[in-house]
Amino acid sequence: MKRVWGAASAAGMALAVGLGGVPASAVAAVPGSTPPAVPAPVAPSEAPSSDPSAEVPSPDAGESPTAGGGLSEAGLAEAALRDLGLTPAEFAAAGQLGKQAADVAAALRDVPGYLGTRLEDGSILVAGSGKELQSAVAKLRVTIPAVTLEAVRTTPPSDVPGESLPDGSAPAGSAPTAAGSGDAAGTPATSRTEAATGSELAHSTQQLYQAYLREVGPAGLQAVAHTGSGFVIRTGGVNTSEASQEGMGAPESAGTDVAGPEAAAAAGKISAEEFVARFANVELDAGARLAPEADVPGGLGYAADTGYVCSTGFAAFDPAGLPAVLTAGHCTNDGSARSATLQFLGTPAGRLGDFGFSQFGGPGNTTVLRPGNSTDPGNVGTDIAVIDDLRPDVDPSPAASTWGNPSEPDPDVKVVGTSAPVVGMPVCRSGRTSAWSCGTIDAVGIFVVPGHGYPADPLDLRAFNGFLSFDVQSGGGDSGGPWLSGNYAVGTHAAGEEAPRPGEAAPANFAVAATLEDALAVLPGYQLELFLNRPTVASPAPGAMFDAGQTISGQVAAAPASAVAAGSKVRVTVAGEAPFEVPVDTAGAWSFTAPAVAGPLRFTAETVNGFSASGVRQFEFAPAPPVPAPVVETPAAVTAAGGAPTALSNSAAVVRPLVADRPAALANTGVSGLLLAAGLAAAALAVGGVLLLLAQRRRRQRATPAE
Repeated sequence: MKRVWGAASAAGMALAVGLGGVPASAVAAVPGSTPPAVPAPVAPSEAPSSDPSAEVPSPDAGESPTAGGGLSEAGLAEAALRDLGLTPAEFAAAGQLGKQAADVAAALRDVPGYLGTRLEDGSILVAGSGKELQSAVAKLRVTIPAVTLEAVRTTPPSDVPGESLPDGSAPAGSAPTAAGSGDAAGTPATSRTEAATGSELAHSTQQLYQAYLREVGPAGLQAVAHTGSGFVIRTGGVNTSEASQEGMGAPESAGTDVAGPEAAAAAGKISAEEFVARFANVELDAGARLAPEADVPGGLGYAADTGYVCSTGFAAFDPAGLPAVLTAGHCTNDGSARSATLQFLGTPAGRLGDFGFSQFGGPGNTTVLRPGNSTDPGNVGTDIAVIDDLRPDVDPSPAASTWGNPSEPDPDVKVVGTSAPVVGMPVCRSGRTSAWSCGTIDAVGIFVVPGHGYPADPLDLRAFNGFLSFDVQSGGGDSGGPWLSGNYAVGTHAAGEEAPRPGEAAPANFAVAATLEDALAVLPGYQLELFLNRPTVASPAPGAMFDAGQTISGQVAAAPASAVAAGSKVRVTVAGEAPFEVPVDTAGAWSFTAPAVAGPLRFTAETVNGFSASGVRQFEFAPAPPVPAPVVETPAAVTAAGGAPTALSNSAAVVRPLVADRPAALANTGVSGLLLAAGLAAAALAVGGVLLLLAQRRRRQRATPAE
């Protein structure tokens, strides 16, 4: 039986995207409810501070105000501890590790021999074999020590003769063969119904998915997914999107039986069991039927004008930088929905916005088999929609609610980036019906759900890239809500299992989400809004002064998130000059060189990342006092040889320093001084020469005899 939080549903407000400006009248309309306190806006200060380095406060879009009324992080802490056994800090750290695992998976995706990546006990385990994969993993370990190449069986048991290579792979032309490929003789895969049991290895979700559609067909297929070290094919029911329809009951497809793995194969096809039996690393899982769950009032959601009720997802920006909200594509009923109305505890709370781009399945809401091209199956897309042209007083924030106090938007989990899903990654989901629920990812792959025309058209099946958790709880109306790992956005909620019918045992719980990175790839110019703190200045210190050419340095804090959004910059605007941007490193540090300005250095700084911005801070530093000009002492005269005073020109001044810690000035060595010295030396030589000649003459005279 799907677990739904009764207390949170009755009193909690699901704020999947922090939305400001919910009318107080909407709250008052709910019997017994208390209108939330609306804090007064904080106006920027216009009076200059007496402290030359003081910051001028200004509204900050990136930092949450301190909650009043005693609201704590109990919502996040309770769910993370209950579902994952983690504290909020450990959940954030696990998200950082999950982000690293996603980066590892992206780096190895095209390396021969790679099968998949999963998280386990704080390690990033890579499944696969081969020398190229070993080399690639060794390189990754230099920067990500948690990466380990997991020892897996590299060849399946096989009755097909063939010699294995040293790295465990089979030689060309022998088993195993990749899923969906033919054998060495060119025999197509669709004719190899007698292949030996377990003689093949599946090497990718996409290959396995394509092969299954060609050889078995789409009927009853729920998912083709990777579990970290192997693959699973889920069949036996139909994944039904988790959007509710107000006043309409369940869609016609709810409860409709479809062909499961036990059904007879269609003409020209093989059964699911026959297909799976060929692979050593593929399992068949008979999944539960899936359908929308009962609509349980649980907080803030939205209703499309077509009657579907869903949850808001992530805050975003449209191509012009205007605010928008991401949600599930199937909530638009293939684009027929035009507008969305906010709901608070099931009560309309005013217009939210208009639907823009949407996609459910392949491009243009196309089906698995591509209309008119059934010989080329495997049309995989996404499940995403955008609500833009928002009501002016609605302000999406880059966070997901943890279902705390209904009168306050905090505590919430900040969003600093995206991450691809990885098996074993801890995740939490927020939604209007089932509140905040956490678990781990059990499978990543391709999921198949019925379109809006099913079951009248049994081929109206849509496929999207997504992931599944058996731990996370969900319910009707949660579609579109955000899934996060730590502070990283991973997906938007899409589907879950059908409730049991009378007399049936409760099916195993699971929840399915569409991968956000794949969804963002198809959105035309939209950006995810990211949480950013305002920058601070560390040097000069508060109260200190500045010199032109000095390095001005500061910090962008990560808290309460686990990291500063990658690629962030600080936009600096010095008074009277054009703004410029400087990078923020992974530790949050930033700096620039102080320009030469007349008077105080006044500048503003804000953290930016695409259209995301933290809000501005203002700084002012007084200039350091100028160094006084040196005092010049000019003597009137010096005494020349012989005691006669000789006048000196003004250029022969003696400079005495005024600053004790500076080196003494050198004596003047100008041209006038050199000429004077040279003249005195020449005169001395001339006199000496005359005296020498006179002395020699007198000696000669004495030496000559008298006549």
